[in-house]
Amino acid sequence: MRRYDAVTLLLLLVGGVIVPVAGWVAGAVMLLVSRRWTLRDKLIGLLVWPGGLMTAAALIVFSPTQECVYVDDTGGRRHGGQCTGTTIPGWIGVPLFVLALLGPVVTAVYLGRRARRAARAEAAESSE
Repeated sequence: MRRYDAVTLLLLLVGGVIVPVAGWVAGAVMLLVSRRWTLRDKLIGLLVWPGGLMTAAALIVFSPTQECVYVDDTGGRRHGGQCTGTTIPGWIGVPLFVLALLGPVVTAVYLGRRARRAARAEAAESSE
């Protein structure tokens, strides 16, 4: 795999985290102009999980939080309680976070394998 291909995959995966939005867009442009990948590969790279790991990072950084304050009496019993804010329910948040991690990683692995396969085919053609 060429260095160009590796940089493209790196930007597609983490470019949006390093330089929000612009990093991923740079990787997307590199993917589109490359002759290494087929149209199908390019569509998968752009549409399976746009933004790469940026979504997972955003879920961590910007996820809503809830803060609760309770009052304990001298006997150790908890009374009342007041909560502010909201949270994402775990049954939604956990699968969403897992998808936000796996989608970009699986896409990058797929594109990496396709690039290696194309490089081997290209090397075999040039040696003939």
